[in-house]
Parts: sequence; C-alpha cells; structure tokens
Amino acid sequence: MGIQVVVVAASHAEVVEKLGSAAPFAEIFPLPEGYFGISVPFKVVDDIGEQVVLGRISAFNYFDLWAGEWKSPA
Repeated sequence: MGIQVVVVAASHAEVVEKLGSAAPFAEIFPLPEGYFGISVPFKVVDDIGEQVVLGRISAFNYFDLWAGEWKSPA
C-alpha cells in the first residue's frame, strides 16, 4: 500500500530536505495554511522500504490519512 500523509512544514524546500532521497519519488503538493500533502506510491514504498519512508515522514507533525490520526515527530 502507498503512503498518504499531510505534514506541517514551513516550505516545500523543508519537505524535500526532510524526505531526503525519498523526495524525488514522492508527490509533494501544497495545501492551505502551512500544510503539504505527500503521496508515496506502493512501488516506491516496496523499493526503499516502508520503515525508511515512515522514518523520514516522522520528522514532521503529520496526519496519516489511512490511520485517520495526527502523529507527532519521533
């Protein structure tokens, strides 16, 4: 399954920086009021590993769309 989240970030550049090497493979799009959507396709999650992707995302305060809950930075 892919990963879809909404993160709180100051800028698109911050999102790209914190996602690191996963950023080029994710769809990152702006939302109102300092939020950004991130969608990581299933194939990318399989290729680089779910824990790697979640580890990068956990640098943010984020809303997991599948779980339906906010999660704090690790």
